[in-house]
Amino acid sequence: MELTTRKFWSDYWHSKNEEFEKPVKQDYIFTPLFREMLSGMNFKDACELGGFPGTFSIHVKRDLGVPCSLVDYFIDDALLHRFLQANNLASDALAWKEADILVNEPAHQTYNFVFSIGLIEHFENTSEILQSHAKYVKPGGRLLIILPNFTGINGWFQRRFDRENYNKHYIPCMNPVLLKNTLFELGGKHVQGGFLGNFSIWLENYPSQPLWVKMFFKSTWFAGKVFTKLFGLNNKTTAPYIWVACDF
Repeated sequence: MELTTRKFWSDYWHSKNEEFEKPVKQDYIFTPLFREMLSGMNFKDACELGGFPGTFSIHVKRDLGVPCSLVDYFIDDALLHRFLQANNLASDALAWKEADILVNEPAHQTYNFVFSIGLIEHFENTSEILQSHAKYVKPGGRLLIILPNFTGINGWFQRRFDRENYNKHYIPCMNPVLLKNTLFELGGKHVQGGFLGNFSIWLENYPSQPLWVKMFFKSTWFAGKVFTKLFGLNNKTTAPYIWVACDF
């Protein structure tokens, strides 16, 4: 069962109008992991699932040198073209397809490297959504999945101050051991994963929060950054993301 609808994503992205004017950065929190996944593999193509408007598709193509396609349940042509233009790219710089990845066959084709960021947690059947990822991977290819971690401090903020957004996420899937075991059962090889990133918290509805919440949020963010920098913690409580990867 999906926890979001096409209308939700349409409303969400049309509310983020300014995001389509921003150029894609050359370095993200996920960039070292991407480089590790791609190192020495000589992959010829890649595909991002559920990645509209294609931020990381562009990043993988432009900065990591692997041609990338985009498949998503919701793609708005006009917004996508604006985003490509903001990045000085032609309208055909990315191959893309609007499709439901839960259908029986790949909507586009299969690829050497398949990845998704912030997708699987919007589905309640974790095994099914992971299997739908696997069908896009060529034999000998690699799959990388990244999702937010709402089981620690960041999740507490989401649950306490943005329950509507929190409820659109399937919290039980935010478990690296569960995800690794599921990928192994689906035929994945060299399965790996864990928690990712230094301390961070966020709220989608931060601008509408009262002043005391904003002050509490900022003080927690600052204290968490200092604490984890000093002690080097990266675990369920502090890490903002989870990742898993495997070969097929």
